[in-house]
Amino acid sequence: MHPFHAIQRRGLAIASLLALTASGALAQGTPVTITFDDAVRLALKQNVAVRQAENAVATSTATVRQRSAAFLPSFSVSTNTSESYGYTFNQNEGRIVDQTTTSVNLNANSALTVYDGGRNTAQLRESRLSNEANDSDLTRARQTAVFTAAAGFLTLVQREEQVRVQRDNLAAQMAQDSVIQRMVRAGARPISDQYQQQATVASSQYALVTAQRDLELARVSLIRTLQLDPRGSYHFMAPSISDSIRVVRFDLDSLLTKALGSRADLEALDTRLEATAFTIRNASGSRLPQVSMSLGYGTAFNSASNLSFGDQFNQRRSGSLGLALSVPIFDRRQSSVAAQQARIAADNARLSVQDRRLAVAAEVREAYLNHTAAVEQYDAARAQYAAAELAANTQARRYAVGAGTLVEVTTARAQLVQAASAVITAKYTVAFQQSTMSYYVGDMTPEVASLAALSGAAPR
Repeated sequence: MHPFHAIQRRGLAIASLLALTASGALAQGTPVTITFDDAVRLALKQNVAVRQAENAVATSTATVRQRSAAFLPSFSVSTNTSESYGYTFNQNEGRIVDQTTTSVNLNANSALTVYDGGRNTAQLRESRLSNEANDSDLTRARQTAVFTAAAGFLTLVQREEQVRVQRDNLAAQMAQDSVIQRMVRAGARPISDQYQQQATVASSQYALVTAQRDLELARVSLIRTLQLDPRGSYHFMAPSISDSIRVVRFDLDSLLTKALGSRADLEALDTRLEATAFTIRNASGSRLPQVSMSLGYGTAFNSASNLSFGDQFNQRRSGSLGLALSVPIFDRRQSSVAAQQARIAADNARLSVQDRRLAVAAEVREAYLNHTAAVEQYDAARAQYAAAELAANTQARRYAVGAGTLVEVTTARAQLVQAASAVITAKYTVAFQQSTMSYYVGDMTPEVASLAALSGAAPR
């Protein structure tokens, strides 16, 4: 398929999805299926921060056009018509007339700033750099939107897995309750075991309800993140997830080097710091002389003359060419104050860059440590689950032959559920840390963001 056709189809798909979310069908409970790719596209299209960043880029782009146009000459055409009654002095005829006269004046004027102390050049450079900074802010906003959507999507999938674990546990506890009831009726176990198991079943039901509530809260959070209609009904389709995750090993020094050279938010601050030099130059330029040039051309008609309209316009043509020089002597210290404020702003921008570089390094280091800990927790959780499964099966067999107690069975089963939950949490934590590490270092491409790490695919 041609790439353009693929883009077209994706655009139509997301447009259809947006139309469905805004339609009344959602209010009637018609479920809309949303995949991870759909969630990414919705986040990029509807995220408030992204849209505000796009507006900022549009505004700064218009400012660049405005500052560029300042180098062009202005041009205007004006005309005025008047009618006089009674005695009037006709400037064109040089005499007083007593009649109704009609006069028409037509003028064209042009002006050009030749030199204004370099302020227009500084303003143009500053606006271009500000536009570049806004572009970088937009890039980071898009990355953050995808990161937030991915986090919400993975949290939802994780909660779904937790519900499955609790549901399986409830089914196992209910099956165990049936076995104990038969054993109590047969006199093989005391009635207290049945009561204790019924309490365990009730506790499992409570845990399942809690897990289902957490799942719904995660779904509501994702709906809010994607700016979907809260009245709608949605089915979030999880990506295929492998039971085992191929662990990626990261190097902290490489991550820090890449982040400090690739993060769009840091690039935006660096660009704004560069723009402050031109802000200072703009403020200082008001102390320098200014040179401007003007050009005028006009003609006139007056009915008091005996000449025809065309002859008058031809004979009364006039033009002017002017060159103006303005030298500021004293401006009540406005220029010096503006320059001082600009230098202070530049120093603040420099401090912001330094602070952001430290923050970026801290974020990357934290992400690296979280990933390292998540990998270790994942390995430990799998080992814990394997041991808990063996213990639970052993205790169940011992209880069945009368060699164990229900307390031992219940404890082993609770440890198995806890281990299964820990495996799910650790697995999704590792997957999330690996798939979003590109966000922390700043080389994420929002349009092609994926969760390859979740499917066990080889990392790039």
